[in-house]
Amino acid sequence: MNDKSELLEVRCRALEAVAPLSIPEVATAIMDAYHGDNSELRVSAIYAMGKNCSPSWLPILLKELGSAEDEIRYEAAGACGELGQEEATIHLIKLTYDSDINIQLLAIQALGKIGSKAAREHLKQCLNPPNEPIRDAAEQALDELEAEEDPLSLWRMA
Repeated sequence: MNDKSELLEVRCRALEAVAPLSIPEVATAIMDAYHGDNSELRVSAIYAMGKNCSPSWLPILLKELGSAEDEIRYEAAGACGELGQEEATIHLIKLTYDSDINIQLLAIQALGKIGSKAAREHLKQCLNPPNEPIRDAAEQALDELEAEEDPLSLWRMA
């Protein structure tokens, strides 16, 4: 991860792989990559923030949800879903109207992971648009929320 002689792709994947470890060195590596000059490492750092599961990353992620770069918005949306913080709900709802369909779909998935009342209400609204992928993603997110609330519901459906 810190070996500058390694290929950039290897360093990115190494950062992402260690992200779940809750040790200060990992948080420092994520922050260094985020503030560094390399855009690929920055994208990996944003992804790693979600996998690190520390709510301390939320202010950065909320800021990046408004990035001009699609890849940054995409990774920030996914990371917000991983953190599961209700505070991200309103920001993710906005992304369900993003110009990039992949960002819209990931924002819907993230709302499903958060599962707040506002997230659930918005997911229900997403069941009615003419866009089939959005409708399918919202339906899946709501199904997963229901399964989390009542794990036996899947068994009863079978």
